[in-house]
Amino acid sequence: MDIQEKQARWALEKPLFEAEFIHSHLLPFFNFNENTGDYEIKSEFSEDEDKELAFEVLNTDWVMWLRAKRAKAQVVPEQVLKNHCMVGQTWFMKGTLVSELIRRAESIYKAEVVSQNSKIKFGTDDNETWWAHEVPFYGTVQIDRIEEHGLVEWDIHFNGCWQGPFGSKSECIKHLEECIAEEREESQESAND
Repeated sequence: MDIQEKQARWALEKPLFEAEFIHSHLLPFFNFNENTGDYEIKSEFSEDEDKELAFEVLNTDWVMWLRAKRAKAQVVPEQVLKNHCMVGQTWFMKGTLVSELIRRAESIYKAEVVSQNSKIKFGTDDNETWWAHEVPFYGTVQIDRIEEHGLVEWDIHFNGCWQGPFGSKSECIKHLEECIAEEREESQESAND
């Protein structure tokens, strides 16, 4: 990049940088050198030790600003899957954006965390139906594991109705915990009214 291109870039970025610079109160103590692309201490203030620190801060921030703008301009293409793969029970086909797979994996992970931290304990005799008793607001809750043609889904029954399907027992428990949290909020709002 030749000096004219750099000067044009500096002329464009300098007012934006100065508008965002957190220590903008220091700017009156400096001149911008259009030949070198950095800030210089005005000669009448060169004796002050604090100005030397301000000089370092200002120029470091200016360089970081330019680097960040350059990096932002270099757009990275979205990655896609090269093969089919499955996360949980969701198939992601070749060519799918990797970000979609990551979002699904995060959702599964969050459900696992909620399930593991849940105080609600489910028991089973047959690994097909799970029961929890004395669940706040709902009493007895049932979770069923249903397998058909090699696919597994999970349904949960509380508050007089079946809800689902869910991809895992953890997702059922997460849904139940969210419903309990909503009930708590509603009961607190009623109590405050």
